[in-house]
Amino acid sequence: MSGVTYWLQKQRKGELVDLAKYVNMKDYDNLLKTDLEVALEEHLRANSTKYAQDPKLEPYYRRQAVLSPVKRETGSTLITSENENKRPQRARRQTRGAREDTDAPSDSDAQPAASTALAPRTPRTSLSFARNIPLPPSPAVLADKIDASTSSLRTSLANFVSDSPVPSLLYSLRSSLSSVTSVELLTLFIEAYGLRSQVMPLRYLTTLPPIPALGISGETPLKIPDLFALLTVAFWGPVGLWLLTSLFLPLAGAWFFNFGSARGYDPLSFHIVKALTAWIVYAKKGYGGESRIVVEEGIPGGIPGMLVSAGVGALVSFWDVLGKR
Repeated sequence: MSGVTYWLQKQRKGELVDLAKYVNMKDYDNLLKTDLEVALEEHLRANSTKYAQDPKLEPYYRRQAVLSPVKRETGSTLITSENENKRPQRARRQTRGAREDTDAPSDSDAQPAASTALAPRTPRTSLSFARNIPLPPSPAVLADKIDASTSSLRTSLANFVSDSPVPSLLYSLRSSLSSVTSVELLTLFIEAYGLRSQVMPLRYLTTLPPIPALGISGETPLKIPDLFALLTVAFWGPVGLWLLTSLFLPLAGAWFFNFGSARGYDPLSFHIVKALTAWIVYAKKGYGGESRIVVEEGIPGGIPGMLVSAGVGALVSFWDVLGKR
């Protein structure tokens, strides 16, 4: 199969289809542009005697005539013969030399013919192989695929979250913590945990062996709270003082000074009484026993910590009252 003429290569696909229809070529509907060029080239060369004089195909055959070394050589010979017949006899020797020069192809004429003869030809099998190679998609196609993948991932995550019990548990936990009672219990738990280190220290129980599965390479001593401290006065003295100043007296004051709360006690009054009790008993040393010192050392932050916890509770209670009104 020979190379395709440049005149066919520069035509568009629609123009090639019209040209194939014009020259009555068959089975061209499903061809690609490169295959259609090759098929038209073969058809026009095979029917050159029929379409050589067609005005519509004249550029194609003129290009073929320029690129064909046989026709170039024939045309040059005919021109030389006419020049020989027209020149006078006295210049025959010079004409013979000129004819020899004319008959010999010049370097510039031989070069296109040689380049045309040595031009690489693309076989149909190569075109079919190239057609089967998947080409990279355009940026628009890549963007659409990325958007589709992102939307699918977002939908999957949304379905997983909606079907999982974790969101409902989180909402339930938030609803439970978003109350004045939860803030009160949290502050009391922090104070009680700090006081526990003073009245119920940890005692050595045993030694745990190494557990490589958990990343524990050495022996670990196991300590538990000393429950025998519950039987001593050293435990109940500080614990009783703390319960009195942080829970019982504030509850009594909140019950007596209830400004319309539906809980049975006023949370704002509870924290105000708690702050006043902590200031009188601990800050002003209203109680001089050793239990007061143990409570001050055990509660996180000491006296300022107790006053801050009472202030935070009072602020939350006041905000709750404003929200309900």
